[in-house]
Amino acid sequence: MKRFLAGARGSIHAGLAACQLFFWLPLSAGAAENEKGHGYFSASYQFIHTDGFEATTGKLPVGTTDTHGLNLDFGYHFTDKWAASIGIPFIRKRYQGSVPHDPRLLVPPRDSEFIDDGSYHSNFQDWYLKVSYLAKEGSLRIEPFAALGVPSNDYPFFAASAVGQRLNKFDIGSEFAYTPPISDAWYRLEVSYVFVEETLGVNIDHWRINVEAGYFFSPRWSGRVFMLLKEGDGLEFPEDFPPPRTDERWYQHDRMIKHNYINVGLGANWFINERYSLTLSALTTVDAEQVFPVEYAFTIGIAWSF
Repeated sequence: MKRFLAGARGSIHAGLAACQLFFWLPLSAGAAENEKGHGYFSASYQFIHTDGFEATTGKLPVGTTDTHGLNLDFGYHFTDKWAASIGIPFIRKRYQGSVPHDPRLLVPPRDSEFIDDGSYHSNFQDWYLKVSYLAKEGSLRIEPFAALGVPSNDYPFFAASAVGQRLNKFDIGSEFAYTPPISDAWYRLEVSYVFVEETLGVNIDHWRINVEAGYFFSPRWSGRVFMLLKEGDGLEFPEDFPPPRTDERWYQHDRMIKHNYINVGLGANWFINERYSLTLSALTTVDAEQVFPVEYAFTIGIAWSF
């Protein structure tokens, strides 16, 4: 059975949501997937559309966001057990609505770029460095990992069209993959806990759970269903941010709101040849808490293994 590798990992900011869309690019049959010296490069495009914000008082019609993301990722096996990967997304995003975030209206005004002007704005987001260890092989694979997220630059975070929260993050967890004997199906679970840099003493650490089940319809084609869950601590809108919302607490609010969600989706993979593979996926938000729910999103990516 072919193994699926965590090829591109984009953390794309959706409005007030740090909405992570995780997806995996497949390696084709015949690739020496765990041998020392093996690696891959992947490039993926994502589009995300959100409409409204899910507050404790219900969905607020505050506007829409459209996000285009290009995710680049490189991975390499240093030994038969140890591997590392590094990636960064480039984001182009706009907000359209009646409540733009304008740092010039804060008291005192902040020296931050105003980007909620209805136009697209672009920036690199956060570097993502991951180290993993293959603890168990066979039909049940267990692969613990640790990952570090570091902002690539001083991009604006006070904006519905911001590309990220500009916070350091440390992610520790494990991937579990099961391929039943004499079967064309596979099942995959990734569980991790993310420690996030605190803002004004507020803790927004959270759990991240990704579940996937797939099936090979032929040697070249497979399909899958998946669920992405984020559940953690943080503040809530509007009760934790009373009017007039012009102070330092409001300036930092997107770094302190909890941003919980459940996304579900479908995907397909095409093994072009021994080294190249293509992935397609689409998803939507089915449960949202303090977040811009995703109405629809899709991803297309290509991976080259060596």
